[in-house]
Amino acid sequence: MLKENKKVELNKSKRDYKIEVVDSEFVLNRWDEIDAILYRVFADSEFNDNFVRTRPAEHTLKNLREPYQEGIKHIIALDLDNNILGAFFVIPTYKPEGKEDCDLGWMFTIELHPRFRHEVLNSIVDKVHQVTKSAGFARIITEMGTETGAKFLSKKHGYIHTPTVEKFNRWTKELN
Repeated sequence: MLKENKKVELNKSKRDYKIEVVDSEFVLNRWDEIDAILYRVFADSEFNDNFVRTRPAEHTLKNLREPYQEGIKHIIALDLDNNILGAFFVIPTYKPEGKEDCDLGWMFTIELHPRFRHEVLNSIVDKVHQVTKSAGFARIITEMGTETGAKFLSKKHGYIHTPTVEKFNRWTKELN
């Protein structure tokens, strides 16, 4: 039997995507697209504390230009045509000596079927946990920008509301 050398057509179903760890240059090169996505996907969000619709883009762009610490990366979900499906920005990949916890930036997905959206978000968050744990962090201590994000991360990924007198919107994830 002769084998033919044919290009295999990829199944373009909703499940075809990849998760990548990217540097700030990748995000900056696609900033106009990302900025528009952030503005769109957070349009109807209920924000916690003093967060507003422009905060995800402002916080992310500031950390792209002036990272708060060394080794900041970003986790991006891309379809097989390299269209952005979602991301979690500002992920520390380097642990300074004596520091046991880390903070995270904003996460999002574009408008997807709810089951697929959760699949993509779970994949992104799993990668975030893998990267931060591999860097040597024992836990994540962060704020939740939206009620939806808080519900998702607490129910699906074990983030626990750990308020303090100074900061009510404080959430902790132990990386065991």
